[in-house]
Amino acid sequence: MLRRYDEQNREALGAQLHVPLTERVCPICDHVAMRAYHHETYGRTTPSWINYLWCANCHAYSSSFTAAERKMVESDPLLTEFGDRIGEIFDNPERLLKILDGYWKTGKLPQTISRRPRGH
Repeated sequence: MLRRYDEQNREALGAQLHVPLTERVCPICDHVAMRAYHHETYGRTTPSWINYLWCANCHAYSSSFTAAERKMVESDPLLTEFGDRIGEIFDNPERLLKILDGYWKTGKLPQTISRRPRGH
């Protein structure tokens, strides 16, 4: 069953930020099955990301919009596959997480994050 993490769940996840993603525990089902996906957004004054954090076991998830600062995503399999139709995928969280789980199983995720070159 797909459900969003509530504020208490997000606090529990935030307390695990020092732990590698693959070792974090889902606050709903207690499985070590956390995954993440980042999508760079364009047309803004500063680099930014849409972020998804979810549990591969129970499919509880959280999405957020954050500043990317000097970091960038080196690959985005969702953008590669869906291009300008990516918004349709974001509009359906159940479909999105199913697709993202598939990318994890085939090794297209997790993404590599690197420093953005100066001036970009």
